[in-house]
Amino acid sequence: MSGRTGRRRRLGGDGGFVAAELALGVGLLVFPVALLVLTLPGWSERQTTARAIARETARLVTTTGTCAVGPARALAGEMAANLGLTPSDVQLAVACTPGVPLVPGSDLEVAITVRMPAVRFPGFGEAGEWSWTARHREPVDRYGSAP
Repeated sequence: MSGRTGRRRRLGGDGGFVAAELALGVGLLVFPVALLVLTLPGWSERQTTARAIARETARLVTTTGTCAVGPARALAGEMAANLGLTPSDVQLAVACTPGVPLVPGSDLEVAITVRMPAVRFPGFGEAGEWSWTARHREPVDRYGSAP
């Protein structure tokens, strides 16, 4: 038999890489996924808010019978503030000429565009942004002007 029994020779230095792999794993995998998980609920919340504002402002305009953009903007700003957004994060577009009576039986479309943060850093703020638009089409009452 050979005289090498019980002795092992270490080839290579693989004993100190766990700390580096852990730091890279956390930095490159876990941290970006955690930021995405923290940002996704905010996107959903803003989309739902935009849908609600579009629906309610369209209903307001159609019930007045004329294209009342001023009250619609006031309602959009108030709803945005009540739902946790700043009024500057919300833009309103109404598909009618301001002050003109609406045609009975037609449809009115309202579009609400909200600012969406690309990434939200808890405790630090937001980075980047994009916008998302919700549209709502509301029918104008056919018999609104009838006594």
